[in-house]
Amino acid sequence: MKDVRIAIAQVPMQWTTEANLEVIERAMKLASARGERICVFSELAVTGFHLEIRAEAVAGKVEPAVARIQALCRSPNMACGVGVPTFGAAGGAIYNSYLHIDEHGELVGQVDKVGQTVAESAFFDGGRGRPVSVLQGCRTTAVMCREIEDTRLIRHHLPPGAAELIFWPGLMGRARDDEDNVDPVPLVRDIARKSNAWIVQNNWPSSLNLPDDAPFQSQLGGGKVISPAGELLLSLPLREPGIATFDLGATALVWDPWLEVAAAA
Repeated sequence: MKDVRIAIAQVPMQWTTEANLEVIERAMKLASARGERICVFSELAVTGFHLEIRAEAVAGKVEPAVARIQALCRSPNMACGVGVPTFGAAGGAIYNSYLHIDEHGELVGQVDKVGQTVAESAFFDGGRGRPVSVLQGCRTTAVMCREIEDTRLIRHHLPPGAAELIFWPGLMGRARDDEDNVDPVPLVRDIARKSNAWIVQNNWPSSLNLPDDAPFQSQLGGGKVISPAGELLLSLPLREPGIATFDLGATALVWDPWLEVAAAA
């Protein structure tokens, strides 16, 4: 596992699927150029996680975007984890999902978010279980956003050895002072130890919904890498968009600010 090279794309959110896909493509091309084997994005990376989600979470927009990401994986043999709305066959169900696309461009796994906020549950249907997929020879799954706080459920889904690598995508930040300010890092370190798995977090660096809420925005970004021993090995910058590339197990990363990535594209 320690020879796996990973890119965390902590990239700026856009209002439309088309614009987000452009950002994703730039990030994947940089990750490929740096020789990364897996590139990970945040929750609902394809559409953005914002108040206009209803207009973007439609199959006619989302499915071609996913097909493009699959093609981007196929050429450099780079796997990808990416957040996207998915659509059930019956009853018009819509899920907040995290897709696992392997290095051959094949969709090999889909984790549907189980634990949702009240606002999310008004639009998204709840998932069940937590399937494990194989990317670059690693058993991988995902725990999305504040699902990480339900440690009993995570331990039930992911006993020791079930997964080697857990993606933790989200939009983590507290919007109001009266909310419980639970620090998730100790919980995540405990989950890593009990699951005997690496945990790689990717958090949006900013929110489109609350641009003037400085306390909320100040908590965004800051993606993390935690070892199976519960060690916090890496932390990305807070609030800053960019791409971090590193070897899994390393205590140093290469950080490319987003403006430099965008200028080079």
